[in-house]
Amino acid sequence: MNMEDKLVGDLKKNEQILQIVSVEDIQKERNLKSRTKDASAWVAPVKDSVDAAKLIREFGIKPKKVVVKNYAGKQYIIFKGYPGARKVLRGTRYLADNPKVVRMAVGPKGVIKSVKSGFVITVVLSVGIEIYDHFINDATTLSEFLGTVTSDLVKIGLSSIAAAAAGLAVGSAAVIGSIAAAPLIAAIAVGVVTGLLLNHIDKKFGATAALIKAYEDLGVKLREIKYEATRTYNYLENNPGALMRLFGGPGIFYGGY
Repeated sequence: MNMEDKLVGDLKKNEQILQIVSVEDIQKERNLKSRTKDASAWVAPVKDSVDAAKLIREFGIKPKKVVVKNYAGKQYIIFKGYPGARKVLRGTRYLADNPKVVRMAVGPKGVIKSVKSGFVITVVLSVGIEIYDHFINDATTLSEFLGTVTSDLVKIGLSSIAAAAAGLAVGSAAVIGSIAAAPLIAAIAVGVVTGLLLNHIDKKFGATAALIKAYEDLGVKLREIKYEATRTYNYLENNPGALMRLFGGPGIFYGGY
């Protein structure tokens, strides 16, 4: 190999490609990510709204009594009215965990299942967007990723808890609202309002920014601990007698014998 080939090889080994991105492009990417996350937050409420519309079609908008009662240790959902007019729930009494009842989000178990499903969908979409952004966007740090994901999980969790509580509160009445879909509608409304409120509080008080800062500080501390541990290990490895001198010699361990 001549000197020219060696020089070319060395240059290729040390080659670095720098991509210069304008501030405007970075802001466009952030705006696109923000709009995508905002849209993803509506996927679960829209899905639940479709389920609520199915319930309204099934029972109509006239007042219908839907009663939750316990018989012989089992919970039942009792529907009042003419069952022949219904397309799915044609019976008058179902177990609370009946697949049809749960799928239609009727009763406590149906509401809880709907809220759980919404929680999973929102988490997968939100975290997925952050993972994609973290690996595509070189400007994001691990601290920003962890802080944002942690904040999102907390907000989604609190919204889901509030939604479930609202749905169960409405469903706990002897007569569930004016329509059978009342608990699900209450869960959707409270979940959406809670999510919007938490986002407003986050932006106003900087909760996500504080989490990112906390992760950054934790990273610095961990790096300092790792550095000190590595330095101490290397010192003891290069000075085997230092450990014995540190503890005052063998007399401490063997009683001076």
